[in-house]
Amino acid sequence: MPKRIQLPRNCVFPLLIGISLAVGWFIPDFYDWTGADQSRPAPVIGWTAFGLLLASVGVWLALPWLPLRPDSRHGDRTGPTQFSLGALVGITAIAAVISAGIMTFPSATSYTVSGLVWAVAVWGWIRGRSPRLPAVTLLACMHLPFAWVAVFNGLPGIGAALAMLAAGLPAFFVTLLAGHFVIGQHIQELTWLSILISTLELALGLWIIRLGPKHAIAYCVLVLLISVYGSFTLNMLVRI
Repeated sequence: MPKRIQLPRNCVFPLLIGISLAVGWFIPDFYDWTGADQSRPAPVIGWTAFGLLLASVGVWLALPWLPLRPDSRHGDRTGPTQFSLGALVGITAIAAVISAGIMTFPSATSYTVSGLVWAVAVWGWIRGRSPRLPAVTLLACMHLPFAWVAVFNGLPGIGAALAMLAAGLPAFFVTLLAGHFVIGQHIQELTWLSILISTLELALGLWIIRLGPKHAIAYCVLVLLISVYGSFTLNMLVRI
């Protein structure tokens, strides 16, 4: 019986990082190629967005058959996640405190929560408790689709506005939809929400990548799709 070919466990993560950077860098060129602007969107943009969604669904459907090499140290199995009563009470209490903070000081609360999540993440990486390459890939899929922002030259004041939004850029698309359809506020008034959702993406991702490489790949693809949609939309909005 022929030996089944098995791929290295981390082979997909560098590919996702490269795709994130390439897409983020060439988004302005893509818009220039389509000839679209704020008043006249090109049909190819909608078809491209739909194609990206179909490609993501294809990756998710193919993941169960991806022949990744099992981890010789821990195996390739992940046990069921269990939460004790104390943990559930703690999570509920934290959620209540955050909700109360958002009602009173939304910006301060979002920045504080973001700082705490980043501190926990860095502590986990230093102690070696979090897989480093999947975590780097997660951050790349969240932020690199906005790579064009680093070299953007537009109308006066836009650069400062983008700097204020930088921490929440990964959730720009979700925040834009929430502001338009749910909250009824402009995106510039919802910086705190962008930061909070981006922090939630990071925290959830850091937990999911501990479940195994296939879970990590699936989540990174989802985050990448959301960030690409947000980057496309943001690039359209800041054009002259």
